[in-house]
Amino acid sequence: MSKIIVVSEDPVKGKDKHNVAGMNNLKPPQGPAPYSGIGEFDYKGTMKTNLSDFVKIDGVPVATIKSKSQLDPGEAAGGGHAPNKGASWKPPAPPPDPMTLKITDPVGTGVVSSGSGSTFVKIGGSAVLLDGDAIDTCDGVGQKKNSKVSAKGQSFVRCSG
Repeated sequence: MSKIIVVSEDPVKGKDKHNVAGMNNLKPPQGPAPYSGIGEFDYKGTMKTNLSDFVKIDGVPVATIKSKSQLDPGEAAGGGHAPNKGASWKPPAPPPDPMTLKITDPVGTGVVSSGSGSTFVKIGGSAVLLDGDAIDTCDGVGQKKNSKVSAKGQSFVRCSG
């Protein structure tokens, strides 16, 4: 079965988990007190770096398994990766005050997951990235294959998976 080849700026979406620190939302005398835990965040990014400088489709660089994604502008500050947009807190109680939270591990970059890319088409020895391939986005707890890339930048060049 053939799949569409991924190019620069194609979207990457998923969920990843990050370590957070802040305060809980308990009222005195029990709180507020320091909170430390893990929250789940929406990843909305695009394929941005380490793209092919040799092969382009309709003038747009092709993504390979060496390419990386970045969060879309504004996603870390006020979008799905803003500390106050987290969910599924662990530990769930006492609940954190989302307005006090800070993500304590790196945010932003995604790398292509192991096993992704075409087994047939390569550029400079690196497999091209295909629609639906898994991306390991900036997960602070090491979860793999937590996001996927979607081919949206071109719709006519396909290859075998």
